[in-house]
Amino acid sequence: MKFKLSLIRHAKSSWEFPLDDRLRPLNERGIANAEKMRIALIREQCIPQKVYTSPAVRARTTAKIIMENQEASFPILEIAEELYTFEANNLERFVKKMNPKFSSVFLFGHNNAITDFVNKFGDLFIPNVPTAGWVTIEFEAESWAAITKGKTIRFITPSAL
Repeated sequence: MKFKLSLIRHAKSSWEFPLDDRLRPLNERGIANAEKMRIALIREQCIPQKVYTSPAVRARTTAKIIMENQEASFPILEIAEELYTFEANNLERFVKKMNPKFSSVFLFGHNNAITDFVNKFGDLFIPNVPTAGWVTIEFEAESWAAITKGKTIRFITPSAL
């Protein structure tokens, strides 16, 4: 069975106010880049069956902007506390526990977890997934729990659009 995992790093956030890390909003550039990525999602015709996001404001806002106007996007959006992580091992544990009835999943999260994960499981070395960057890896496996090395089938950044 084929599984497709799209990992999207949150868009650029603001450091303007002294806020708790989870509460930092997107800055103007972040909002503009998330809009660019929303258009890329439409162009790629990539509609996930399930969308998970970190509870951090910057990740949730990125998910909301990118998934806006996508078919059935919000009933499938779920905030996952485990995605507020900067460690690839934590991200891997989350992915391997995902329900295999969803074969196409989007995760909105943070670096270094995303870059390290895509380099461990994808076949394309990416030195850094930039803010609002989108990487999709395709796996051939019986379940998410059984994934090993996959094929990187998409790497899109706002600066490339």
